[in-house]
Amino acid sequence: MSTSSTTSALARAQRSSNIELLRIVAMLFIMFLHLNRENAGLPSATVLGEQPIYAMLWSWIRMINLTGVDIFVLISGYFAIRPRVNSVVSLFFQGIFYSVGMYAFWVLTKQADFSLGELSMHLKPMKVYWFFGSYVWLVLLAPVLNRYVESATKREFGLFLAVYYFFACGMEWWMSASSELQRGYSVLAFIGLYLLARYVRLHGGRWCELAPRYDLLIFLGSTALSALLALVLFWGMGRPLVGDDALVDRLVSYTSPLCIVASLSLLLFFSKIKLGHIRWINWLAASSFSVYLLHEEYLTRDHYGALANYIGDHYAKPVSLLLLMALVLGVYLATTLIDQVRKQVWKLLLAPVIGWIESALVGRLK
Repeated sequence: MSTSSTTSALARAQRSSNIELLRIVAMLFIMFLHLNRENAGLPSATVLGEQPIYAMLWSWIRMINLTGVDIFVLISGYFAIRPRVNSVVSLFFQGIFYSVGMYAFWVLTKQADFSLGELSMHLKPMKVYWFFGSYVWLVLLAPVLNRYVESATKREFGLFLAVYYFFACGMEWWMSASSELQRGYSVLAFIGLYLLARYVRLHGGRWCELAPRYDLLIFLGSTALSALLALVLFWGMGRPLVGDDALVDRLVSYTSPLCIVASLSLLLFFSKIKLGHIRWINWLAASSFSVYLLHEEYLTRDHYGALANYIGDHYAKPVSLLLLMALVLGVYLATTLIDQVRKQVWKLLLAPVIGWIESALVGRLK
């Protein structure tokens, strides 16, 4: 490993744990979000009619968990992505390790049949995981985005963001005048979040300097308002709370203004917490993306959801809630332990080779 790589690794190891804790929280949000994919993750009409208080709480938790993806991208912008050949190849190795690894696991346990077509598919993590594909493009575009951020004045940068979010939240989210952002499932949506976090980190403003308790209140209020709007659609407008309803689809999209505001508020809240360097938090946070790659591989995803449905159908609500929490935490911890193997394979076998290739390429370009 080069001297610059060693320095970078040391800086990451000593990184303050406040944002690293947020990284863990964001992944837990995503894992809870994936426990229920039916009915847009919202309570059914039966639950709404028979248990309105429970339905309200369910809807609020759904909107809280929705922020996980946006938070993850905002964190990347907050720290800034500085890609190198080594890091990009490592990212692909990470994706293939879990994609192919989980496929092999289900084949060996006879829960899936082996085929060359399926193996070929799992060797393409950008197809297996929608987030991975969009994130890779964000990583590749990061040097260009960083150069713009470094050269633009605060006024120019702020004006660009204002225009971007006018189109993102006004023209596309509200008026449905385009579909380029794909409700947040696209690199274009990631670029907006990345630049928003860069602006907050570099320029901020009075709205970024509120006391942490106000940031937390904005987060809770924004998500509660999203849940309230969903319930108004059901009780006030008679619209079904299902994902194929146009208005419901907007509420549960990653480009919802309320989701973006809530995500940014939680980032600001955690940025103001003084934790110092806590080793076990950073250790868990370092494997957060691997947790996504393991449980969201499409064969594993089906088993993950089926197990969650079984728990919900066979246990009383308090017990099922505890079991689901245990499932999520157990998967996170198990993946973190598995990830140590992946890191050692990369460090001992692949990183030296990629480092040599990178050095050779840089030498030729010079």
